Amino acid sequence: MSTLAFRSSPTGRVGELALWSSAAVLMLSVHVAGAVYLMRQEPVAAADNQPPAAIMIDLAPEPEATNVEEDQVATETQDSPEVKSASNEPEPEPLPEPIPEPVAEPEPIEPPPPQDVAEPVEPEPAPEPEPIEEVDPIEQQVLAALENVEVPLPVMRPPPVQEKPKPEPKKVEKPEPEKKVVERPKQRQQQAQKEASQAKLQTRESNRTAASRTSAGSSSPSASQVKWKDRVFAKIKRIATRRKCPGDGLVTVSIRVDGGGNIGSISVSRSSGDSRIDNHMISSVQKASPVAAPPPGESGSVQIPFNCQS
Repeated sequence: MSTLAFRSSPTGRVGELALWSSAAVLMLSVHVAGAVYLMRQEPVAAADNQPPAAIMIDLAPEPEATNVEEDQVATETQDSPEVKSASNEPEPEPLPEPIPEPVAEPEPIEPPPPQDVAEPVEPEPAPEPEPIEEVDPIEQQVLAALENVEVPLPVMRPPPVQEKPKPEPKKVEKPEPEKKVVERPKQRQQQAQKEASQAKLQTRESNRTAASRTSAGSSSPSASQVKWKDRVFAKIKRIATRRKCPGDGLVTVSIRVDGGGNIGSISVSRSSGDSRIDNHMISSVQKASPVAAPPPGESGSVQIPFNCQS
């Protein structure tokens, strides 16, 4: 029985290598595209304490290798005559199976850290509606209001005021006309003498009072009294100037000195308008006591003006 011998040509091997290389490139590109697609997708948060979801990759089916050499050899054998197989020709060695290239496994995608889930806030219980008070009917409300009303007790009316009788107008008694007394000529002479004597007495008294007034007005203070007032004023002024005056103003003080030189009474006859200045002058006069005694037979009252300057 004759057998056909198929010879493998170099062009057939090149085509087969190209076919397998193209298949490997296609498989690699599919794997890379699937990995890129998975990396762009957002990871799905896994539930607590559960393993991450499995990654499913759909690969394209491997293309079937077409036997190009067999087709070429079949076409050649149809045209050539039958040739007896030679026992000396060695049989063609089978081609080694192509080693499949290792497919790069996609890197495992780390699941995102678990987010802190806020504990659900329990809603506050709704306030219970206030119980509706039962309203008494109007009649009971009116009766309750009347019970609390204080009823005034009857009071005795005061007795009517009796009007006092008006006093009767008093009758005005008309004075009786004086009876004309017929004076005698002796009585007239006595009355005229009395009137003349009274007139003389009045003129004498008026002359005396006028003389005393003129003498008092014409009299001037003696030299001894002027010197005494100067000594009193100088001592009071010396003490007042040693102390600090609280303000500016003119004050006049009236004093009365007894026979021993002691100042008895002090009064402000003309104020400065500032109570501090007035009090300052009064205290200065009190510290100046005792002063020189007034001359005998002279008055001990003195008015001291003082100009206070701060």
